[in-house]
Amino acid sequence: AAIGHDLRTPITRLRLRAEFMDDDEQRRKMLADLDEMEQMIAATLAFARDDAAAEPASAIDLAALCRTVADEAADARPECAEAITFEGPERLTVRARPVAMKRAIANLVTNALKYGGAARIHLSRAETGLVRLVVEDDGPGIPEAELEAVFAPFRRLEGSRNRETGGTGLGLTIARNILRAHGGDVVLHNRAGGGLSAIATLPA
Repeated sequence: AAIGHDLRTPITRLRLRAEFMDDDEQRRKMLADLDEMEQMIAATLAFARDDAAAEPASAIDLAALCRTVADEAADARPECAEAITFEGPERLTVRARPVAMKRAIANLVTNALKYGGAARIHLSRAETGLVRLVVEDDGPGIPEAELEAVFAPFRRLEGSRNRETGGTGLGLTIARNILRAHGGDVVLHNRAGGGLSAIATLPA
């Protein structure tokens, strides 16, 4: 966290210098690289601090929260809007930290869209009494041996750092940390018909 914080100063200096570059294409590329670095640092700092851990729990409507995440994802990725859906009850109340829970769901949805081109959210109350939240995508899935490994911090299966699939490798880690802090969990399963399912459970 300290290193991430300290990196912000030289990045700001580099951004100022880049603004004065004469070569428009090189300036654009450099500013894009700096944007990516800042996003990585912001995600790392959020993970290190876990600001949401201090948030008080309250009764929240998980169905409404899922719909909000779906709507915001569709606004952010209009090209995927038709592939972002929610299926579940009109209302489903649980006791949770609202900002943290929204972050967990958003991370699962973002991951599905980034690597699978779709995010179909299914919310239900299981017979065991647990609340079950599933996010399905249409991607290539994950090798069976890696289904657990991808929850490790900074672990990314896709090796390049291009901006289509880039990231810090913290999204799934943060989602699992949040769900486990609520007494739940999240696991990944390859779907028989193709794609991946992120299956989250929470105490009712």
